[in-house]
Amino acid sequence: MRYSSHKTGQLSAALALAALLAGTQGCTKKDFSADYDINWPVPVIASVTPLRDTIGKTITITGEKFEKLSRVTIGTPETDARVISASATQIRVEIPRTVSAGPITVYTNYKQKKVSEQSFTPVYLDARVTQWPIRITRGQAFSIKGENMDMVTEVMIDDARVNIAPAAAGNTTELSVGTQGLTLADEVVVKITKARAGIVNGTSAKIKVEAPTDLFTPEPAVILFDFETGNNPFAQAGGTPTSGFNTSGAPKGRGQRYLTVQQSGAANWTYLGDATATGTFDLTKFHKPHISFLVNTRGKQGYFQFEVSQGGTKWGMHFTPAISPFDYVMTTTRWTWVSVPLEPANLSKWGGSGTSYDPKGVLEYAKLGFSTGNGAGDWEINVDQVMITDGAQKPVFNAWDFEDGVNPYSGSANSGLNQSGIEGISGNNYLTVSLANAGNWNWTGDMYRAGPVDLSQVANGYINFWVNTNGKRGFFQIETTQGNVKWGGNLDANDYLVQTNGWKLYSLRLADIQWSKWGGTGTATGLDPKGILDYVKIGFSTGNIAGPYEVNIDDVFISDGPMF
Repeated sequence: MRYSSHKTGQLSAALALAALLAGTQGCTKKDFSADYDINWPVPVIASVTPLRDTIGKTITITGEKFEKLSRVTIGTPETDARVISASATQIRVEIPRTVSAGPITVYTNYKQKKVSEQSFTPVYLDARVTQWPIRITRGQAFSIKGENMDMVTEVMIDDARVNIAPAAAGNTTELSVGTQGLTLADEVVVKITKARAGIVNGTSAKIKVEAPTDLFTPEPAVILFDFETGNNPFAQAGGTPTSGFNTSGAPKGRGQRYLTVQQSGAANWTYLGDATATGTFDLTKFHKPHISFLVNTRGKQGYFQFEVSQGGTKWGMHFTPAISPFDYVMTTTRWTWVSVPLEPANLSKWGGSGTSYDPKGVLEYAKLGFSTGNGAGDWEINVDQVMITDGAQKPVFNAWDFEDGVNPYSGSANSGLNQSGIEGISGNNYLTVSLANAGNWNWTGDMYRAGPVDLSQVANGYINFWVNTNGKRGFFQIETTQGNVKWGGNLDANDYLVQTNGWKLYSLRLADIQWSKWGGTGTATGLDPKGILDYVKIGFSTGNIAGPYEVNIDDVFISDGPMF
C-alpha cells in the first residue's frame, strides 16, 4: 500500500507527539541539587577562630560561598549554633551551652555542606548552687537553684543516683530533680556529683522529707487586672455608671491604682458593663486554680460576676453563700480578699457547645461583669489585684498593715510611717526603720502584736510581708512564744541581709523557718506550725550589715498557704 505525502506527514506528527508524551510521563521529580548537571557551589571553610572558648561566646568562621547559608552545627554529635551574622565570606555563631567538642559544619540551601578540618573545644561554666530546697516531698520533683544549673549531669540523694537527662537542660538558674520511685529517709543530703565543669556549694545540709499531702509549691499567679497601666478596662453596657481609678475616696489597695465603678439609684439586676482581660491564660501547671481579688465597697452595695471562655464555650460564676462570703451582692467596709476555687461545680455554662469545664485548662479570656445583682440604691464597688492564683489567697491574722496611722516600732533606730520617700505597695501607709551607720548584729528595737494566733485550723501556715530596702541593706528577725518557749527565726535571706530596689513579697512557710530556741522553760524541740502563737514580734536586727540600714515593711499577715 502506498501513502500519500499528506498521510505520511500526519503519521510522523503523531509518532512525534506520542514520543513526547511518553518522555514526559516517564520523568520523576528530583530532590533539589540531586543528579543535576549543575555545579552547585560548595562552601569552603578557611579558618575557625577561636578553636577553644567559653559557651555563650562567639566563633568566627571565615571562607567563601556562604551566600545560601541554612545552618551551622558544632561538635559530635552535632549541635545547632545560633547564627549572629552571616555574609558570603564570614559567619559568626554563638557557642551553645550544651555543645560537645568536634568540627564545625556549614550547611547551605543547595544541600551542600562543608566540615572543618579543625575541631572546636568548648569551655564549660561552673555550676554554683545558691539555694537548696527546704523540704522534699516523696515522689515529687524538687528544685535546686543557682547559676549554670544546666551544666549539672548527676545528683545524689543520700545513696540514690539521679541522672539529669540532656533533654532537661536549658534552664540555667533552676534544676528539677525527680524522686519518683526512690525510697527516701525522713532527712536526706543532696549532692551534685557530676557537672560539665566545676561544682560550687554542691552539697546540701540535711533536708526534711515529707509524705505527699495536699501541700504544694504554687505556680505564680496569673494577673488579670492590677490597673497599674492606667488604662481603664471598663466598657459600659447599661444603666448610667461612672468608672475610673481611685475615684471613690477609698484608700489604695495594692499598688497605686484600683478600679471604681459607681451607679446612683441602681435597680436590681442591671448589667452595667464589663472589663475583659484578653489573651491566653494557661493553667495546665496549676494545682488548685482560684479567682482571687481585693474588693472594697465602703459599706455600700456592689457586685460583679466572673466569666471565662474555654474551647469557645463560656462559663460563668456568681458569688453565692455556698462559695463566698456574699449572696449576689458584695458589702465590705475595708479592702477584703476574696478567693474562690475555679472548680466545675462553681461555674455554670453560659454559652457554647462544650460539655465540661477543665480547671487546669487554657482560657481564651476572663471577664468581670459588673451587675447590680441583689444591690440597689447607692451602688459602688472598688476592685484591685484580680488574679488567678494557684491556691487560695487566705489571710487569717493581720499583724500590721499600718492603715491605722500608728507607728508600732519601739527602739533606738529612726522610724515612722512613709519616711523613705518611696511609693507604698499597699494602702496609704508603710513603716520605715533606718540607721545612717549600722553595726553588725544590733537589735535596734521591735514591733509587737499580741495574740493568741490559733493555727489549729490552718492547713499550711505562712508569714508574709512586703519589704523594700530602697537600694540599701536591711534585715529583721521574727519572734514568738509557744508553750513556754521563746522561738526566733530570721528573714529568709542569704548572708543575713536583704537588698532590694523595689517592693518584694516574702512568703515564709512556718514549718520551714529555721526556728531557734531563744529562751523559756518549755521542752519542745521545735515550733508547732499548727499550735498557738502567743504573739508576733518583728525585731529589727542589723544582721551582717555595716553602714546604711533601711527597712520599709508593709502588710505583715499570717495566712493559710502563701500570699500572692
